[in-house]
Amino acid sequence: MFFNDLRRFKDNIAVIDAVSGSSITYADLDHQVTILAQQLGNDKALVFIESKNTIKSVVCYLACLKSNKVVYLADDFDSDKSVQLINLYNPNILINGLGQVYHHSQNSYPLHPNLTLLLSTSGTTGTPKFVKLSTSNIQSNTESIVEYLELNEDDIALAHLKLHYSYGLSILHSHLQAGACTVFTAHSVLDTGFWDDLAMYSATSFAGVPYTFEALLKTNFDFKTYPTLRYVTQAGGKLEGFLVKQYALQAQASGVDFFVMYGQTEASPRISYLPPHLTADFPHTIGRAIPQGHLSIIDDDGHEIKALDKAGELVYRGDNVMMGYAHSVADLAGDETPEVLLTGDIACRTQHELFYLVGRTKRFVKLFGLRINLDDVQSFVKKSYPHSAVTGDDNAIIIALESRTDDVDSTPLLTLLSEHYALPRDKFIITTFNSIPLLSNGKYDFKTIAAYIYKKPKLGFMRRTLRSISTILELDEKEWESISHLFIEALCLKELSPDENFHSLNADSLSFVYLSVELEHCLGSELPKQWQQCSVAELELIYATVRFND
Repeated sequence: MFFNDLRRFKDNIAVIDAVSGSSITYADLDHQVTILAQQLGNDKALVFIESKNTIKSVVCYLACLKSNKVVYLADDFDSDKSVQLINLYNPNILINGLGQVYHHSQNSYPLHPNLTLLLSTSGTTGTPKFVKLSTSNIQSNTESIVEYLELNEDDIALAHLKLHYSYGLSILHSHLQAGACTVFTAHSVLDTGFWDDLAMYSATSFAGVPYTFEALLKTNFDFKTYPTLRYVTQAGGKLEGFLVKQYALQAQASGVDFFVMYGQTEASPRISYLPPHLTADFPHTIGRAIPQGHLSIIDDDGHEIKALDKAGELVYRGDNVMMGYAHSVADLAGDETPEVLLTGDIACRTQHELFYLVGRTKRFVKLFGLRINLDDVQSFVKKSYPHSAVTGDDNAIIIALESRTDDVDSTPLLTLLSEHYALPRDKFIITTFNSIPLLSNGKYDFKTIAAYIYKKPKLGFMRRTLRSISTILELDEKEWESISHLFIEALCLKELSPDENFHSLNADSLSFVYLSVELEHCLGSELPKQWQQCSVAELELIYATVRFND
């Protein structure tokens, strides 16, 4: 196991903390890990670590692995999610971000002897569900990654992904296995500090999720600027094919290998990789199975599909497949390793034993009887708006665009979507964010995007139904003395400043509908664009003009 004999790489630098400038050799790392492991004892126990991208956190993590503990890597002990999990699992030991060890409980848990690591599943935002991984799961995947990336002792990874994220953790594992160096940086790829660190430490690689490479489009990034780069990896979600090709061609011209990879936390986490020499020609694929792994496609009856370009669920086999899920402490005693890992992705096989994804079994909505693939919509939108994300439900499809201004003209996109998917325009809701919400692992936070939309509905989505609502609720007959009077009654206010607007009053969606109907009736015409941001005084002026003309 990679953590049992770190000393074999002697004076190689194992980890560098670019924030503090400190570093540690493999010999010193092994020494510190051994001492802490002895202090922790060799009994099986449940340990929660507040993991940081620091040398101290690496020492604590490796010491727990070496001393036969079951480890959960948390992001922040003060977060609501961590508090919930600590209360639910009541771990024996807590280790904070400073490396301080606290004995939290004396409970004796029936922990499975092979269980080593607990990781949150991708997208988990509060539900106490863990992926259970064994030492052999981790080691198998680590060896596969080292093999296809051809890692060696001269490699230096610039790491910004968090250790509690399986992608970030796999970078540390694979470099420790190869005797290579991991440099932790606190900067993102949009910070000049990230590239300063890359140059300062002569990094040979960096990793990114789709958003990383979409964000780089805003910069003048060029592989040629960094001659020490040997390879770059992308995982954590689908990067659109045209962007894969763009980066692959630029990388090839600079002598850099661009690896597109696919995985899931349930597979420790890597499942496939696209060999760099095939990337430019097959940019829409996720590649082939990793060494020691096997990919296949099955139909609804569980039979393997061997024909090319025929869709079915992607299935993976390998020693890196998890021991099952844990929803409570009781689940930590069992081993529910599945015979195969059903990925939940719909895929096809193509030539060269490569696979490409066409959607998720759960990323579908049904509108007017049509089954719409949200991943397909997202790919369609990204052709025109690379900085975008798509989610939705059976009521509407939500498109989030990243823009620094609120006056994005969404009309052309609405027209394209309506025509392409043969759906009414009002089944698409378009909104903008200064920065599209992301999860801590860099993936799009679809729940937050959807919650934002339904908390603040857009006028275009509601207008088609306003007149019918008005008639049903018999609102047309009401006359208002002033707009202030309307706002005060509609929002149950005691007083109202003329400078206030709908947004500043934190009103809800029902109030939005009610006020939209009444204002349209009062003003007798189309509402002002973005009326929600107009002050009450501005609306009063329009109302006064309408009444004067009448």
